[in-house]
Amino acid sequence: MLWKKPTELTHEYIIRKAEPSDASGIISCMQSVMDEKVYLVGEYYMLTERAEQERIKSLDDLTLVAVLDRKVVGVLTVQRGIYRKNKHTASLGIAIMAGHRHKGIGTRMIKQAIEWCEDQGIKKLNLEVFSTNVNAINAYKKIGFEIEGFRKKQFLIEGEYVDDVLMTYYVDPSLKDPQ
Repeated sequence: MLWKKPTELTHEYIIRKAEPSDASGIISCMQSVMDEKVYLVGEYYMLTERAEQERIKSLDDLTLVAVLDRKVVGVLTVQRGIYRKNKHTASLGIAIMAGHRHKGIGTRMIKQAIEWCEDQGIKKLNLEVFSTNVNAINAYKKIGFEIEGFRKKQFLIEGEYVDDVLMTYYVDPSLKDPQ
């Protein structure tokens, strides 16, 4: 079910692995969320359609899309560490378009990404989130992410300093510090 591509309009969200043909939809989704100026650091999506297609093909990384009636409305990326010293880690990024949030899409995508990490031998999954994005922080905690630290006043958003919250999910629970 995870990798099934819809052939007809179902009016249901389908979450699946991205394909190179999704590149344009991914760019549109990401730019839409960037245009809101409150959820993502970037203001303009930097990859061209061709570069996005190549990124999707990477075997070390995962891109999932949430699709509603053939339109990409959510994107999740997992980028594995590129060095021997951090190959056991990965960074997660997620963006869900306005109008499609608070419907469980992000949670479903993240859980599928965690399963992929387990299959790939990734032990620790990291993410960063603005301290002002309380809904996301709470959702990440419900999934099992822990706050690992903060970078104080890391961002300036609409005239206000915002902390960067560093969160981790231990795919391999044995890595957790004993409490």
